[in-house]
Amino acid sequence: MDWGLNFLLLFIIGIPGWLLFRAFRIPAAVMVGAMVSAAFFAVKGWVVPATPEGANLLFQVILGLFVGIHFTGRAGRDLVSSLRVALLAGVWWISFPLGLGWVVNNWFDLGLATSILGTVPGGIAEMSMLALTLEADAALVALMQFFRLSSVLIAMPVISTRMGKASAGAAGGDPDPGNGRKDALTRPGEPGPRPGSRALTLSIAVAGGLVFYFLGVPVGGFVGSMIFTAAAAASGLPIRPLPVMVRHVAQLGLGSLIGLYATPGTLATLYCMFLTIVGTTAAMLAWGIMLAYIVRAVTRWNLMTCLIATCPGGITQLASIAEDLGADPLKVSLLHLVRLLTIYVILPPLIKALV
Repeated sequence: MDWGLNFLLLFIIGIPGWLLFRAFRIPAAVMVGAMVSAAFFAVKGWVVPATPEGANLLFQVILGLFVGIHFTGRAGRDLVSSLRVALLAGVWWISFPLGLGWVVNNWFDLGLATSILGTVPGGIAEMSMLALTLEADAALVALMQFFRLSSVLIAMPVISTRMGKASAGAAGGDPDPGNGRKDALTRPGEPGPRPGSRALTLSIAVAGGLVFYFLGVPVGGFVGSMIFTAAAAASGLPIRPLPVMVRHVAQLGLGSLIGLYATPGTLATLYCMFLTIVGTTAAMLAWGIMLAYIVRAVTRWNLMTCLIATCPGGITQLASIAEDLGADPLKVSLLHLVRLLTIYVILPPLIKALV
């Protein structure tokens, strides 16, 4: 009974923040709004629920499923054809944030795990889950990731559009007639979406999450669910995405869970770090633009696709705006997915070794 009540309270204290953030159209409103709302409860010392046992694992499995299901058979074939670029993107986004994290830790003494997880472009939910596992400051990591993601979503469409127009003007027309979104969306012979079983999808994700969790893999529920679901999707099993509302529920619960770890010291630290966060975000945008030109030179993809595919944003948010900006949504999703996979596989043992 106590478990069910605590689980319900976890969502209740997160809902006000979600509704407020959604009203103002703030990016990642579900999770970040819930986190801020729960953090407000925690900092004020109001009655907050105890952490329901297994809740973190449950949220990990659900969110891992939604990442892994992007990896279709077509994505697998495209990955093989652009493997060098995908691996370069993964390594590129591991190396630079490690240096940034080291600098931030030396300046503010946050702890190396918190500093690295706050600067690496791995997503708010994912890096926060990893922070909980590695005993870093999950609330501070989530806030740092939120400011990075918000900055990217505001700045990147403007930057990429202007750079794309400048490139097209210099080339005298469309810089990439063969790699535009029509090629990505209307490929001859490509099978349409198949009906599948959501029960099978959920069973595969749960099995993967439990296997990796009991093997002691950091963020095992998320990584296992993601890998098992990706393998099932790539192999052509009749799996079917869960309703988006399920992901929102998991994000809401995880946001509240993270917010409960907030303390007055967390807010004070964030205030002192504001200019540093702005500076590191600008540096990461520049680092992504450098990678975009390298990817373009190797693949001959259009500049817009390269810019959106290599910037330090989230796979869901950037894939959803890629087509509107004239980029190839599949290629964007592919490179971001490889970046995330690289981060989730390499970063946890690396941080453990460094700490």
